[in-house]
Amino acid sequence: MLGLDQEQCQCVFTYHALHTGEHGICPDVAKDPDAANWREAGLARGYASMASLPLKVADKVVGTFNLYAGEMDFFNPNEMRLLDEMATDIGFALEVSEREDELQMRDRAIKAVSQGIVITDPTLPDNPIIFASPGFEQMTGYSAAESIGKNCRFLQGPETDPEALNQIRSALRVGQSCSVELLNYRKDGSRFWNNLTISAVLNKDGQITHYVGVQTDVTQRRELEGQVRQAQKMEAIGQLAGGIAHDFNNLLTIINGYSELLLADTPPEDSRHALIQEILKAGEWSASLTGQLLAFSRKQVLQPQVLDLNGVIRETHKMLCRVLGEDIQLSMQLQPQLNAIKADPGQLAQVLVNLALNARDSMPQGGVLTIETSHAGLSETNSQAARTVCLSVTDTGAGMTPEIKNRLFEPFFTTKESGKGTGLGLPVVQGIVEQSGGQIEVFSQPGVGTSFKIYWPAQGLALGTQTESPDSRPGTRGNETIMLVEDDASVRALIKLILQEQGYHVLDARRGEEALRLAASYPESIDLLLTDVVMPGIGGRVLADRLKAERPEIRVLFMSGYTDDAVVRHGILHKHVNFLLKPFMPTALAHKVREVLAAPHSGQSE
Repeated sequence: MLGLDQEQCQCVFTYHALHTGEHGICPDVAKDPDAANWREAGLARGYASMASLPLKVADKVVGTFNLYAGEMDFFNPNEMRLLDEMATDIGFALEVSEREDELQMRDRAIKAVSQGIVITDPTLPDNPIIFASPGFEQMTGYSAAESIGKNCRFLQGPETDPEALNQIRSALRVGQSCSVELLNYRKDGSRFWNNLTISAVLNKDGQITHYVGVQTDVTQRRELEGQVRQAQKMEAIGQLAGGIAHDFNNLLTIINGYSELLLADTPPEDSRHALIQEILKAGEWSASLTGQLLAFSRKQVLQPQVLDLNGVIRETHKMLCRVLGEDIQLSMQLQPQLNAIKADPGQLAQVLVNLALNARDSMPQGGVLTIETSHAGLSETNSQAARTVCLSVTDTGAGMTPEIKNRLFEPFFTTKESGKGTGLGLPVVQGIVEQSGGQIEVFSQPGVGTSFKIYWPAQGLALGTQTESPDSRPGTRGNETIMLVEDDASVRALIKLILQEQGYHVLDARRGEEALRLAASYPESIDLLLTDVVMPGIGGRVLADRLKAERPEIRVLFMSGYTDDAVVRHGILHKHVNFLLKPFMPTALAHKVREVLAAPHSGQSE
């Protein structure tokens, strides 16, 4: 600043301030021997005295602040007190600036990291999040504003492993770091595997002030690992089943053959009769298990024939009722004039039984199992429908999570208790269907139900005609007002006729929008909304909710020709929902309408 060379800049007073952390004073530049190096230049600029003050950041001297005056002895004790305070303030400002630069650098670094980072404050109630990185928002769907103030447990869900949570709690309780992988839930409800590392932040006294959680989405890695394990398992089981089936079948042929001969020659009153029956029963079960292994591995020898799917279903009706028990209602909605399919009738019956068993186990408190045949699914055109026969098996049970659904056809995978399931039932279904040239789809929603849809190429033969006429038996008639909403004109006309013959007053509409306008212009009470589920524009569920908001007393009965995921997505298979599956007989419609109208009002949109 003074225009001095390096030698002249060697100032004793500045050196003193730098190395002692205390100010240095030169009261008289002209006479002070310590100012010799720069005296001439200083006097030429009119400096008679000077002071050098240390600048400190975090108690460390990082520089000096030099002041010059035109008077001798200018820097008296009062002046120096003020100047020392000023130097302290400057040092504080420098420290704040450095900290801000450091924080900005850290902030930029955190924002550049793809992992999710959160910081929590255990000194506050419930250890809330006080910082969430952009990576956390990208991973979970929750913004920082939505996350801050919450405990991290809001990412947990019903499938989150309690053991992983206990591991985290145990580590936090003693202030240790921990690393776990657990299932978390995004804002949209989807799940992801989270590799979570939690570390404690300590102050200078060794006390925990914060926790830092670093989260990495490892879902894709876990899925790839699962696919590899699944492929290895499938290959191993397929080789095992194919390798042992020949010998097992030979042995079982002998065991079962002789057992049946002995049974025929043994009178029922003979004590050995029951023993032989047990041998034969065990042999038949073993043969069935071997057949399931072969079906799963797609190695079973089938004897396909052109058959009537409706006929096979009717033939298995009694057996299915025994399988399901008294707590489960079996509803059969069989398409008249159903085209034939080509399949092994015995294996087709096995498919029905396995699906019924699966449905039974998902409805421990009872429910409804619907078996439906048709020519089309929701996504099919009319031309495609003519070439496809569909079997739908739908339950009103617990439903499945996406993770369970993804493993549904994995051999030996089961959610049942030990000893209550082999884990082969559904893989066998898949094997039989695919070996018969069919395809299988699964639609499910937790708490709502599950629908299996199986498609076969149609063989062009119309079989299984069913006809019934409307039933006007006592107990089905009424005089209430019903709003009917159905986008198919022919179906709407039929339903309207049936209802009018039963004595009801019917307001009919083609779509949801038309129904809302009609309801708005109708001043009197509407007792029941009978609506299709899937319609262009406003769907049945939305229509019901809007009418219930305007007319809380109205009851609702949904109807649909589909029991697959479109219906499940609309929440129509819930146990509190009144639902009638198409095609239905007039009697069934009349009884269902009367049942809904006569039931105690629940206040729900069902």
